[in-house]
Amino acid sequence: MTGETVDRGSDLHTHSALTDGADTPEAMADAAIAAGLHTWGLSDHVRAESDWLIDYVLRVRGLRREGLIVKCGVEAKILDASGTLDLPADLPDLDYLLIADHQFPGVDGPVHPSTVAEWIARGVTSAETVVDTLVDALCRAIAGAPFRPIVAHPFSVLPKMGLSERHVSPDHVTALGSACLSSEAAVEINEKWRCPSASIVGPLESAGVLLTSGSDAHQVSDVGTRSYLDLLLSHHNSHG
Repeated sequence: MTGETVDRGSDLHTHSALTDGADTPEAMADAAIAAGLHTWGLSDHVRAESDWLIDYVLRVRGLRREGLIVKCGVEAKILDASGTLDLPADLPDLDYLLIADHQFPGVDGPVHPSTVAEWIARGVTSAETVVDTLVDALCRAIAGAPFRPIVAHPFSVLPKMGLSERHVSPDHVTALGSACLSSEAAVEINEKWRCPSASIVGPLESAGVLLTSGSDAHQVSDVGTRSYLDLLLSHHNSHG
């Protein structure tokens, strides 16, 4: 990957104490300024039963900092194989939506990764079928997203199921890229989970998919960090 399309001054994946982060939204915004960012977004976790989104949006919209563009988003997990997202029925206006693979999207709902690992070990299903289902659900979630979708830490669930990115085929990457291009979705290079790898990022970049760098920061000290992005770029430069 060349990294030419990645905006190094932007971080749209951060969390505050409103959900599972350690610091207030105000402190996270200040940290974005300190990190030298020009664009920062808060993307706290949301579920179907979340009833605080209106107050959340108002609070984030009120975070005005000189020299900083503030965006308001949320992070929601894929629930099932049809790509249903864990979102409330009535959503206020958001700038973007992080789509996350926190669990395996089963036919009847989310399945804990350890359960899927057991299924594979017992021969109930195969690694190929699992990745097929995961990618298909992700593509469906992208297509149905009510706001601009960003694929958060793609394939981070694989190691939890005893799998790795080597189980992701070129056809899977092509399908993901096509879904992103059709919906103008971006794919995140995630600092916390250090994924996806260059073998996935490279083909997506070549296909014209927008890439973004996200820290997945849960505390002020991690806002704007991008050591994993730097590692990917250095690997590309050293290998031509």
